[in-house]
Amino acid sequence: MNIGDSPKITTSKRNVKYIKSSWNVHEFEVWSGEFICRVVALKMRDSLLVWVGGREPRLDELALAVPHGRSAVCTSLVEAGGAADGLAARLAAALTRPVHVGCGLVLDRLTAPLVEKGIATEIKNHPEYF
Repeated sequence: MNIGDSPKITTSKRNVKYIKSSWNVHEFEVWSGEFICRVVALKMRDSLLVWVGGREPRLDELALAVPHGRSAVCTSLVEAGGAADGLAARLAAALTRPVHVGCGLVLDRLTAPLVEKGIATEIKNHPEYF
């Protein structure tokens, strides 16, 4: 078969109707005098995925938290014990929905609170994306 030819086999006569995606993507940066991180939030129907990283795409940690009562239950999916665990648990408890947090950046005790504050500010200013 040559490039551009059709296989001459018809398997279906169905029409495809395109619809608007129910996923919302919101991207922002956290600064404190200098660049700290870039955050991308992907809001899905019943959950949220948040990626925190630098200028280059990278994934070092991945955590999932599910709300349970007034708190959240969290598990690490990749590289346990980092900043993604705590951030996922706090976001899931606050937003009352499952939250996946991917981290491509090492957050220390000084930068982690700045990142969390930046995310909290974005949630307050743009709740439609979270």
